[in-house]
Amino acid sequence: MHSLRSLPSIRGSRKALVAAAAAALLVAAGSVAYAQTAAAGDPVTSETLSEGDTGQSFTIKADGSRHLVYRKAVIPPGASTGWHFHTGEEIAVIHSGTMVRVNGSDCSERSLGPGDALVEPTGPDEAHFGTNRGSEPVVLYITDVLPKGADFSEPAEDPGCENAK
Repeated sequence: MHSLRSLPSIRGSRKALVAAAAAALLVAAGSVAYAQTAAAGDPVTSETLSEGDTGQSFTIKADGSRHLVYRKAVIPPGASTGWHFHTGEEIAVIHSGTMVRVNGSDCSERSLGPGDALVEPTGPDEAHFGTNRGSEPVVLYITDVLPKGADFSEPAEDPGCENAK
């Protein structure tokens, strides 16, 4: 049998060990207190509406006040967003359907389906077009981080992409 002093994974003084044990007890006590509150009829609940993954790197810039909006967007079959750009950061998850995103700078296409997430770049140089070429509605859950008073997006000039239909 090993003593506490002989275990290689425990480092530091007895004070540190006692402090860690006390912290663990406080966490456990807090969990019990939360469970008692929840049992008393005031539970905190959370429902995941949609989730997805992205490999895009991004930074949310917040130099000044921001207006946060969480919304659901639906693109019916055959419909499109029109050419536009975003005025604030937008993070979206495709919940259902398949959306084709056409990039205005090079007319490239990217197909996004359930579980795909995207982070839209901001500004007039980032014009794009989203379309539903499928037979079921595209449902997106979107979080916008907008400058105060800004709209979600602004119309953009059509760069002449033949595939934006």
